[in-house]
Amino acid sequence: MTISKMSTQILRISLIALLPLIGLSQDDTEKSEDREFFEPEIRVEDTGKLVEQLRTEVQAIQDEMDRMRIQLREYDDLSAPRIRKEIKRLVNFPEKVSEITLKNGTVVQGKIISESMDKIIVQTNIGTLSLFQENIKKLQPFDRLHADIVLKGDFEDQRHTDSRVFIGEVKNDGLRRADFVRVSFRLHDRRTKIIAQDSSFIAGEPYSFYSGVVSESSLSPGESSSFKVEIKLPAGIDAKNISYVTYKILFDEFN
Repeated sequence: MTISKMSTQILRISLIALLPLIGLSQDDTEKSEDREFFEPEIRVEDTGKLVEQLRTEVQAIQDEMDRMRIQLREYDDLSAPRIRKEIKRLVNFPEKVSEITLKNGTVVQGKIISESMDKIIVQTNIGTLSLFQENIKKLQPFDRLHADIVLKGDFEDQRHTDSRVFIGEVKNDGLRRADFVRVSFRLHDRRTKIIAQDSSFIAGEPYSFYSGVVSESSLSPGESSSFKVEIKLPAGIDAKNISYVTYKILFDEFN
């Protein structure tokens, strides 16, 4: 060992021996140096405020999400037919399966998931079918015991310069009561385009459900009732442009 190395070793031993005299250990010296060069940016006393701030921000986000959920529910209520939706909720009946008879004799059974003036979308056991309204002969609920509302005789067609009025009678040829029966008429031009349409509930018999809902347009099996539907012509439409008329009888079935 050289003289230089021996001197360094002696100096190191001397310093270690002096540490107890000044009340510091080697570990304390290293920790002191660590605190001096690696001081943490966030002190312990500030973490409480940080946690409280984060809680406030999270609560604000949750409140905003709750507000958006309420708005979505309100929008859904406004988008759907309110009366029909409320009746279904109060009466609490199972999903209906419809039976659709086409003009070519084909019979389709399934759940109607979408309906427009031109076509309906039906969910069947073999998949989803799109059926044009002009090809449909008859649409009724599918049930071994169901209502069958048909037109009784011919309807009266009163033609006016600004409107068309249809008066007639319907009968329930089925084996079950029909509720909220209404008759819908459509006016078409020579290209089958719908010019105007409207509907009206029949003057049926009153029926009170257990939920408290009362139907003034129910029709028991074998019973008949009258209807009157008035369709106002849109502005600028001449009555001569009407080439033919179609109608549809609509109803619900509740237990």
